[in-house]
Amino acid sequence: MNASLLPVRPAPHPGEPLSSYAVRLADANGLVRGRVLPAWRHDIDVPPSDLSTIGSLAALDHAAATQLTMDRYPLTVRGHGPQRRHGWRLHHAVAWVCPSCTVSTGHRELLWQTALMPVCLRCSCYLIRAGYLQVAVPAHPRVLEVVQTLAGLAEASVADRGARQVLYRRRRRCQDLAATIDSDSLGRGGDLPPVDLDAARRWGAYPCPDPTTVAALLVLTGPRRGGRSKPAHLRCHQSALFNDADRDRLDWFLTRLRHHVHQDGLRPDHVPSMLPPPPGEEERTPGAWLSLTRAATALHMLISHAAGHAETPGEAMTALGVVGIPSCVLIDGIHAGQGLREQDGDLLTPAALQELLAAGLIDYQRRRDILRAVTRLPRTTHRRLPSVITTKPAFRRLALAWIWTRFTHGPMRSSAWPAIPDRDVQAFDQRIDPETRLLLHETGQQLIADTDLLQIPAAQSTWAGIARRYG
Repeated sequence: MNASLLPVRPAPHPGEPLSSYAVRLADANGLVRGRVLPAWRHDIDVPPSDLSTIGSLAALDHAAATQLTMDRYPLTVRGHGPQRRHGWRLHHAVAWVCPSCTVSTGHRELLWQTALMPVCLRCSCYLIRAGYLQVAVPAHPRVLEVVQTLAGLAEASVADRGARQVLYRRRRRCQDLAATIDSDSLGRGGDLPPVDLDAARRWGAYPCPDPTTVAALLVLTGPRRGGRSKPAHLRCHQSALFNDADRDRLDWFLTRLRHHVHQDGLRPDHVPSMLPPPPGEEERTPGAWLSLTRAATALHMLISHAAGHAETPGEAMTALGVVGIPSCVLIDGIHAGQGLREQDGDLLTPAALQELLAAGLIDYQRRRDILRAVTRLPRTTHRRLPSVITTKPAFRRLALAWIWTRFTHGPMRSSAWPAIPDRDVQAFDQRIDPETRLLLHETGQQLIADTDLLQIPAAQSTWAGIARRYG
């Protein structure tokens, strides 16, 4: 096939492997994948001719095409020799997928081909082997924290020798533990994901093929969590995660925030509990709340700093109503003043800050205080809805949850009903008819407006108080 420019050329997603991009490129132009990239390519050791072909088809330069392969990673990550052994890379016959987003959208990530990433950070669930039972199991917060740090180290290892040494030592510890782990070790590990001892013993030239077993090994071989001090893995590896450009980017972003604080009245109260997804990504999914909530926590801290108030991550999480979520490189880097990485800066600046300003600086903190105290729908709303649905307890509970997510832009974890899954609220939104949706939206607006009329504290702004006032 002539490598002529194709009419439809989607942009690669961050962290997307070449094989996944080739499928999207082929589908967008009505071609089979083999016309774009040979089916036997495994995103590593890709010949320059294939990179040149896909670059010509999608208008990508050589650097952008190489970014989609594992060839840019050091030997510590991608393995040694033509068979890519003794690294973090899985055997080419082992494929890990997300039971949530891969099944629904085909989403895959390059680092899923390594033992560094046994979870999907977008859906906060464990990966599974392709072809196995498609059940999404939520990942433990400790696992998400460890994997987030290892992903940052993998990117830093491309240019930093210290990060490569850290990853090499971590792999050796995992391999040694996999050969000796037993039920006693699992008992001391606390709340760990399920471990397959037979699969653990298979960690040799290639890592263990079972994702949950790998996740447990990563937690057990990591440093223990301290009290209030910064996590040990961040103290040891901070220099491997941030450079001078990241520190300059943080200083520039703080300067910009100070301008908006003084000129536009920007305050931390204007930050929702969950930031919007980056431009060009799919619509927000229920499992993507963790990374977007971490970004909201980081922005809350930055605005407080710009306003002259030092704020800890715990204080920011308390204000947003998401106490207990695991920290990450973004939050710890801002708290320590180490820097702001480019991908995090892209998430905060155009997608979040500009949207807050364009929306007119909504006081989300006030909305959270008001709606958290509302325990039932108003009588007027009940009378305007069909009795066949208002008599169902699930409808009343999900209707309040729907109002919460629409008016606070936060996950259900930040509400008064943290046990309600976000996916249930999304399914409820897809089931209700337009008239019900409009009525619930008007109800949310009225609940917020009535609080202003009554001039009562947020903690007492229940619908019972409003009903007593109006009879």
